[in-house]
This record gives sequence, structure tokens and C-alpha cells, in this order.
Amino acid sequence: MATKVDSATYKAQDVQEQYFRVTDQVPGAVWYWGAVASIFVSATLFLVGKREWSTFVGQWPPTFLLFGLFHKLLGSGR
Repeated sequence: MATKVDSATYKAQDVQEQYFRVTDQVPGAVWYWGAVASIFVSATLFLVGKREWSTFVGQWPPTFLLFGLFHKLLGSGR
């Protein structure tokens, strides 16, 4: 008999498998260049006076790099 914990575990594993199915198709360089591009976009927005958007976009690079690192570390062990 499956418990709520077992159901949650299976659901989490299913979500992880979906994530890897999608990101396996994305080359590792895309995460890096996405981070670099968002830095340039953030700087450009700052220079044209869009300070709030600049801050928003400026928070994307670590996210892109962490997605790439997460996929590389966990994806290679599957």
C-alpha cells in the first residue's frame, strides 16, 4: 500500500526525469552563453536608465549557471 511519502517520492522522481528529458537536449554551452548574454542585457538596461529591469535581468546569470551545473553533476550520474 502506497503512503503519501511514497507518492511524493514517485512524483519528485517523475519531475526530475521530465527535467532531464528536456535539458538533455540543451548543449552545456547554452547555459554559459545565456548567463553571458543576460549580463550584457542587464548592463545595457542599466545604461539606458531601466534600473529595475536591469536588476531583474542581472539576477539571471547565476540561475543559468546553476541549471548547467546541476544538470552536469546529476545528469552524468544517471
